[in-house]
Amino acid sequence: MAEDKKKNNQNERVEQQAPASGAPESVDFEEVFLTRGQLMWRAFKKNKLAMFGMWVLIVMYIAMIFADFLAPYNPFTQNLNHSLKKPTTVMMKYQVEDLKATLAPYVLPEVSYIDKLDYSQNFRTMLFPSRIKVKLNDGREIAIIDKHVVEQKDDGTIVPKYLPKGRKLDDKFVLAEGIKLVVRTISYAQIDGQWVQYSDSTEDVEALVFGVDNAILEKGRNERVTTSRTARSFVAQNEGWKIGFFAMDEQEAMERLTAVKLEQELVGIKYYDSDFNEYEISLDEAQVVSYDYKFYPVKWFIRSWGPDKTDPERVGYLFWVIPLHYHLFGVDNYDNNQYVSLNIFGSDRFGRDVWSRIIFASRISLTIGFIGLFVTLILSLFFGALAGYYGGVVDEVIMRFCEILMAIPGFYLLLLLRAVLPVDLPSSQTYMLLIFILAFLGWPGRARIIRGQILAERQREYVEAAIALGFPDTRIMWRHIIPNLATYIIVSSTLSIPGYILGEAGLSYLGLGIREPSASWGNMLTAAQDVYILEKAPWLLIPGAFIFVVVLAFNFIGDGLRDAFDPRALG
Repeated sequence: MAEDKKKNNQNERVEQQAPASGAPESVDFEEVFLTRGQLMWRAFKKNKLAMFGMWVLIVMYIAMIFADFLAPYNPFTQNLNHSLKKPTTVMMKYQVEDLKATLAPYVLPEVSYIDKLDYSQNFRTMLFPSRIKVKLNDGREIAIIDKHVVEQKDDGTIVPKYLPKGRKLDDKFVLAEGIKLVVRTISYAQIDGQWVQYSDSTEDVEALVFGVDNAILEKGRNERVTTSRTARSFVAQNEGWKIGFFAMDEQEAMERLTAVKLEQELVGIKYYDSDFNEYEISLDEAQVVSYDYKFYPVKWFIRSWGPDKTDPERVGYLFWVIPLHYHLFGVDNYDNNQYVSLNIFGSDRFGRDVWSRIIFASRISLTIGFIGLFVTLILSLFFGALAGYYGGVVDEVIMRFCEILMAIPGFYLLLLLRAVLPVDLPSSQTYMLLIFILAFLGWPGRARIIRGQILAERQREYVEAAIALGFPDTRIMWRHIIPNLATYIIVSSTLSIPGYILGEAGLSYLGLGIREPSASWGNMLTAAQDVYILEKAPWLLIPGAFIFVVVLAFNFIGDGLRDAFDPRALG
C-alpha cells in the first residue's frame, strides 16, 4: 500500500509539472532575459581573435597612460657609451674562481670599445674591482674595498652591501674612493717566425673587459695572439718603422708579419681616499690573494630619472600632473657608473633606451588614430548628410569634389600635402598637422557611403512622418537618421584606425612626420634604412613589431564588432 501511494504522488507531481496543451515545450531563455547589449557582448566573445585584440589594446593603452612609470630611463637622454647596445643580459651567477655564487638578478657595466689586439669594435661587459685583497711580503694581508659597496649603520658599524654572498669584510681593510689597476702591456709582431717587440707601455685602468683581459686579476698576467689581417695591416702601417719595415710595400710586409701578440701583466694597484689622495701598492712587494667586482642589482620600484635626478627640465609624471620619484623597474646604479644601464630592448645609435622610447612613442602612434578618426567623422557626416538629405546641386557639387580627391593616389597626395608645408615645425604642431592631413584624405570615401545610406533612410516612413510633422531638418538628421547609421559608423571606424597609424608611421619613416628627438614608432624605424644597422642592431626593428601587433588587433576587433552588430549572430 505504501509503495502504491508513493507512485501515485509521483504521477501527480509529473502531471502538475507538464505543460498545458498547446503551450511550447521550452522557453528561449536568452531572448526573454538578455538585453541587446548582452547579446552583442556574447556574440563578440565568440570571436577569439577579437577578444585577443581587445586585451592587446587594453594593455597597450594602459602602458601609454603610464609611460613615465614604465620607462626606466628618460627617452631623450643620450649615452654614447651605449651606442647600438644589444639588449642587456641579466645575470644570476657570480663568476670568480674562489667564490662562485648565485645572486639576485644583476647587470654588469657594458661599453663599446676598440680591441687593442685586432683593432675591431666590440661590445662587452666590464669588471670594475670592488675588493682586492693583497698579501704583502712581510706576511700582512690587507683588503682594498670600494666604499660604494658597503654601508655604515647608525652605530658606525660597516657591513657589506653589494659584495657577493659568502664574502665577509676582512679584519684589515681600507675603504677607497676608487680603485685602479696598473697594467703593463708589451706588444709583439711575429716576423719570419720570430717575435719582435714593438711597444711597451704602462697604464692605469678602472675596469677590465670580461672575457678579454680579466685573467690579469686571476693569474697576474694575460696573453693573446691574433693572425687577423686587420691587426697585421695596422701594425705594418703604423709600427713598421719599429720592426724594420722601411721601404717595403704593404703586401710584402703582410707576408712577413704573420701574427700579433699582446702580453699584459698586473704590476700595481692604486686607490684613493675620500680626499682623493693617491696610494699605490706595487706587486713587486705584494701579491693578489682574491678579488671581487662590482655588480648592479635589478630592482622593482626604483628611483631612476625624475625630479630628484639630473636633467630637471625633463621629469616623469603620473597622469601628466604628479611628479614621479619611482619607476616600475630599473638597475640600482649606486655609484653613478656611466657604463651601467638596463636596456631590455637595447639602445639606438645615440645610446637612448629603445624600450623607454617605444612606450613614449605609443602616445603619438596610438592617439593619432582616434583623433584623426574624430576629425574624419565630423567632415564625412557633415558633407555626406548634406549631399544625401538635400540632393540636387548640393549633392552634385559635394560628390564631384569627393571623386576628384579619391582619383588622386592617396599616398602621393599625402606626400604632396606634407611637402608643401614647413618641415621644421615643432613636434606638437607636426602632430596636429598630420591629423588634419590624414583626416582630409579619409573623409571623401566615407562621405560617399554615408550619403548613400542617408538616401535610403530618407525614403522610409518614419522620416516622411517627421517631415510631415514639421520637424526641422537638423533634428530629423541627427535624432532620426544618423542613429540608424551607428552600426556602419562604429564598425568602419574601428577598421579605419590602422590606416591612420600606418599613415603617420609612413610619413615619420620618410622624415616628413614626427622628427627627432621626439619619438613615434614610425621615426624610430628610420634607422632600419641602413643595412649596417639591420645587420648589427636588429633590435631597432622592434617598433615595427608594435605597429604590426596594434594594427592586427584593431582589425580583429573590427571583425568582432561586425559580428556583434549582425542580427543573425545574436541568436
